[in-house]
Amino acid sequence: MKKILSIILICVLVIPTAVFAQEKVDCVAELGKYSVIKGDPDGNMRLSDNLSRGEAVTLLVRAYGFTPETSIAAPANEFSDMENHWACNAAMIAKGLKIIDGAKGDMFNPDESIKSEDFIQMIIRLLGYEELADRRGGKPIGYLTVASQIGVTKGVSMAMGQFITREEAVHLLCNSLDIPHMAQTSFGEDSVAYGLLNGEDGKELRTLRTMLEGR
Repeated sequence: MKKILSIILICVLVIPTAVFAQEKVDCVAELGKYSVIKGDPDGNMRLSDNLSRGEAVTLLVRAYGFTPETSIAAPANEFSDMENHWACNAAMIAKGLKIIDGAKGDMFNPDESIKSEDFIQMIIRLLGYEELADRRGGKPIGYLTVASQIGVTKGVSMAMGQFITREEAVHLLCNSLDIPHMAQTSFGEDSVAYGLLNGEDGKELRTLRTMLEGR
């Protein structure tokens, strides 16, 4: 029997567009207090620089409550170009969380700049909305649509195919802190259901913020 997929639809959030420049400093401080973002050895955030793929996975696994620089939770490295790379552990944690794909022997290209739609896809996967995004058209349109609807991209204007800056990435991740996660709630052979972990009707409240504060 064909497996039936049931997903709770998310209403479009009507949120006033904020002035990005005004929110920038607040987002840096907000993520900084959880040690999600850190400056270079001189303390510079380099917000105007492009975000690399290695930096992207490091930001996201930190936002999920891991400390990739010291964590021993990551599986063995499977990417052929990550041996001894500073972001190796973060990449493998991200793979374990299904934020990124990759088979044994694949290259991750950690030092390459990441495009905006690729970083958004990682965030949507981190929050558990991958199935919904795939039902809305997949990458990139489905992921961008869901990101807009749940508030990930509010106040940020980016073009597809363009590299994302560290400033833009910080803002997107800051937007994501209080978005309820979506999780699988049914594991039957013939049906799979997903629901929001929003703290209502006896459900757990799970957001990036609750995970960071509870670690």
